[in-house]
Amino acid sequence: MLGDQMVPVLVDGWLKKFGYEQINITRSKAGLIKIGAKRDSESVIVEIRGKGSRLGFQDLVNGETEIAMMSRSLSVKEIDDGWQLGSLNSPDQEHVIALQAITAIVHPSNPVPGLDPSQLSKIISGEISDWKQLGGNPGAIHLHIARQGTGLAEMQTAILPVNVASKNAQSHSDSKTIRGMVSADPNAIGIAEFSSKTGTYRTLPIRIGSRYIAADQLHIKTEDYPLMRRLYFYTGQIITALGRGFVTYAESEEAQRLLATKGYLSLAPIVIAETGKKNLPKEYLQWIDGASQVSLNFRFGDNTFSIFDSRSAQDIARLKDFMSRPENKKRKVILVGHAEKQSSIYMANSVSNEYADLVAGALMEIGVNPIRVRGVGYALPLTLTNNGVYRNRRVEIWLR
Repeated sequence: MLGDQMVPVLVDGWLKKFGYEQINITRSKAGLIKIGAKRDSESVIVEIRGKGSRLGFQDLVNGETEIAMMSRSLSVKEIDDGWQLGSLNSPDQEHVIALQAITAIVHPSNPVPGLDPSQLSKIISGEISDWKQLGGNPGAIHLHIARQGTGLAEMQTAILPVNVASKNAQSHSDSKTIRGMVSADPNAIGIAEFSSKTGTYRTLPIRIGSRYIAADQLHIKTEDYPLMRRLYFYTGQIITALGRGFVTYAESEEAQRLLATKGYLSLAPIVIAETGKKNLPKEYLQWIDGASQVSLNFRFGDNTFSIFDSRSAQDIARLKDFMSRPENKKRKVILVGHAEKQSSIYMANSVSNEYADLVAGALMEIGVNPIRVRGVGYALPLTLTNNGVYRNRRVEIWLR
């Protein structure tokens, strides 16, 4: 999907922005896409080769490409292998360009309120085979998943790994077909790519502890929703002006709006009023009362190049532009910090306050002055696993 669909959209928009015409796209059976264009007497050809994340990164290391498209972040070994390219996990070389998510969809009549990731994995593997095991109406679960070899199947495996899918699962070539099968069967469940369009099916929220997290644009863009992933460009320190210009364009508000119009999960900020306020701490509700949430959370890096991770480093500029819009100039910013589990409630509250203060300092440097800055500790974790530090450590942005 990244090289075959999303990147050609970005290249087309980039070429048109800078006055190129006669844009021609050629696709070969070997998976090579060539996009040619002309501007006055100047010609340019952009080659896009979808080889997969591992091989794409190897091409970057070997000097055979300027930009590696990846549907995951680099491993520690890959960063070590590419040491000669510079600081690959720094915001200058790691560029988040979009998001992807998978959703569990059921027939509208299905009474199951939601699933946790473990339950969903067991449905796919066949360990859970009857709806009564999940508190639903008795009846065999009819599972619809992506056919092996498709981009959707690769995404499902990457986001929700399952060793072997149930032999009773029905496989399909695309999400549209899966949605159609689920809409016609009260006992069906399907794993489909997120779509903002509504249909004759119901998208299940994912349960983390006692909290249900909706599979909607807000919770996917903030990365609260667990069944999602980032899509990346990686570059070396040395890159041509054309290559740098394209990466800069891909991160821009204009390019992100273009992706949104094509149905992709872009990074362009949106504001949505919080409606699901059940099972939330009283103190938290007091802080966000009357406010609407911005679809980005600030998260922190694990390197020495920035206090923020690569996406949040980009989001600083996005939030500045967003707040400068006429409809937002008079709105006030509220920051709510969240921490990973600590040795005590007091310590968790203290750490979450520190996170919120860090973001407040960064925002004040760009002329955005929050009216409230407060941490709520470990009250709303996004994962309960021991490796959940990164997901739980975050700062929300609210507007009033």
